[in-house]
Amino acid sequence: MLLLFLIISAFLVAILKYRNIKNIENKNIKFFWLILLGFTIQIAIFNKKFAQSKLNYLTPILYIISLIVLLIFLLTNFKEYNGIKVTTTGFILNIIVILANKGYMPQSLKQLAISGQTEKIKLLMKYGHFYNATVMSAKTRLNLLGDRILLSMFGKFKTVYSIGDIIIMIGIAIFVFELFTPDKNAGELTSPAQKQ
Repeated sequence: MLLLFLIISAFLVAILKYRNIKNIENKNIKFFWLILLGFTIQIAIFNKKFAQSKLNYLTPILYIISLIVLLIFLLTNFKEYNGIKVTTTGFILNIIVILANKGYMPQSLKQLAISGQTEKIKLLMKYGHFYNATVMSAKTRLNLLGDRILLSMFGKFKTVYSIGDIIIMIGIAIFVFELFTPDKNAGELTSPAQKQ
């Protein structure tokens, strides 16, 4: 929810600054369908029906596949946008900790309790892991990169994030703003004609 809020906010600020959305048409975004594929996989596996099915053992494998798909999109567009460069940095941090924990992201039960997510705590305590999360403990690896940061200043949006999540959100906000930025190359192409 916080990510969606930040994206909408970035869109609104960019529209107010540039007063149009025409600049988006000139932006070159490669393999956009990879985003749809990656998130489609996650939507398919991160629900109670799949979690309680006989196929739930595939969750970490499919989750890693979805992350690889999204990473390919980021790397394909890496050179074009500063926002994607920032996003990729956070994304790689998340992938590292997830791979180190066999397809799960360690989450701090203490921070989840402070954020009021009692239902999630019950599920994690019962199964040890749920959806893409696992209980953060001395046995989990790279806990520093896990979900252990509580952003309580966002009210009802508050939950527990990783360092990578925060970097990703900042990167996406920058990327959205970049989509509205006038293309410098377009200006350079028109300048010779203007001189004539």
